[in-house]
Amino acid sequence: MNTSLRIPAWLEQSNQTGEAVATLLATTTTPSRTRLTQITDSQTVMDSLSRWRQRHEDTGYILQQNAALTRTNVARLRMRKAHTLFKWVKGHSGHPGNEAADKLAAEGAEKPTGDHLNLDVPAQYRVTGAKLRAMTQRLAYKAIRSRLDAKTTPRPRAVANMDRISCGIEAAFGVQLHDAAIWRSFRSRHVSRQAAQFYWMAVHDGYMLGTHWLRRNMSAELQNRASCAICGELETMTHIILECSAQGQETVWSLMEETWKLTGTEWKEPCWGSAFGAACAVFKTSDGKRKSANEQLWCILASEATHLIWKLRCERVIQNEGTQFSEAEVRNRFYCNMTRPQALVLLRQKAV
Repeated sequence: MNTSLRIPAWLEQSNQTGEAVATLLATTTTPSRTRLTQITDSQTVMDSLSRWRQRHEDTGYILQQNAALTRTNVARLRMRKAHTLFKWVKGHSGHPGNEAADKLAAEGAEKPTGDHLNLDVPAQYRVTGAKLRAMTQRLAYKAIRSRLDAKTTPRPRAVANMDRISCGIEAAFGVQLHDAAIWRSFRSRHVSRQAAQFYWMAVHDGYMLGTHWLRRNMSAELQNRASCAICGELETMTHIILECSAQGQETVWSLMEETWKLTGTEWKEPCWGSAFGAACAVFKTSDGKRKSANEQLWCILASEATHLIWKLRCERVIQNEGTQFSEAEVRNRFYCNMTRPQALVLLRQKAV
């Protein structure tokens, strides 16, 4: 099996993946007959290669996030002729080796291009498939979905939207995230189910907007729906959420800014990253510590604001036949939407 893994620069900052890569490099570069002790601050990597190894192999690594990397690590450890020991140390506690590893990871994150990692597994050490006795309905469903997803060609517009979100997150919050982390963020406990469903549909370009009305099988009357009745421009999700001059989006964002400034934290201008990547927001203190309460509050406010703008647009176009809302109506809807107990508690904590 000829397999290679390209490690993007941003991925080298991921603790678990970075530790797993370091383990593989140490295992493969050290002479096989030399006793090896690996010191790590990742309990997860240690458990994946020891305590959880048998379970992962029995279930075919179906639920393992870094399946290829873990499988290769296990195989390479088995190929060694001498003992390999693992020792855990607490991270960021002044251990010289751990501090040096963090420094190297930071330098790797600055690389313009990622590195290639060989994940070849010799045939005699290759373990494939899951044991029938370990198979469950959940595992079977996950395996089937993984196979189907691998055959599915990504939708170009969804890819473009994810690029907008990732670039927006980097510009607004200074962090680089891969697509999987952004998709998972839609399921954050701070994002309501309705907002999460809207996020998913919007990023997949699943709503009948803009060019969807310009298909050849559409009548002239239907094609007229491609343009915004207020602005006269092609109606895209970007236009609706961030640009439309109809009463709604500008007022909602202004109200959110007014509310956010009660926290005394820097305001982030609305964009695809700060709106659709709300659950990925990162706010830090002057000494670099994460401000989790602010991040949770931003997630709630931004996700609800984005979803509210969409709902107001749909009501205006579909239910109200183009009649615009008044500013007072939009304001009332905003504050009604923001009365979630969790948001009120977080806001009260930060405003005091």
